[in-house]
Formats: sequence, C-alpha cells, structure tokens
Amino acid sequence: MKANLYNEVEQPMEPLDEHKMAIATEKPEKANAPRPTYYIVNYKPVLVPTLIALAIFAVWAVVTYVIA
Repeated sequence: MKANLYNEVEQPMEPLDEHKMAIATEKPEKANAPRPTYYIVNYKPVLVPTLIALAIFAVWAVVTYVIA
C-alpha cells in the first residue's frame, strides 16, 4: 500500500530572461525596520532572583572566609 501526502503537478517553466530581471520598472517598497521600542526588556522580574542570588553568594563568601 502506497501513501500519498500530496499530489505532484508538473508546472511549465519558462527560461530566465536576465535582461528583464536586471531592469526594474517599479520602485521597490520601503522596508519596515523594527522599532527599537519593541526590544526593551522589562528587568523588574529579574531583580528579585538576582538579589536573592547575591545574598546567597555573600553568605557563601563570608562562610568560606570564616572557615578558611
């Protein structure tokens, strides 16, 4: 049994015309550059875990200094 997920249909292909491709008849559309405001990161959610990690590091540094 043979399963077909799609049907292949042959389409005619015309040869490339390099002259036609090299000459533009219309002006290209202006590219929409992404606005910088889209990439602003909200750092407030990261602040609490960073402070917790900093406190843990400080405790570890003090304990290491006292033991050694």
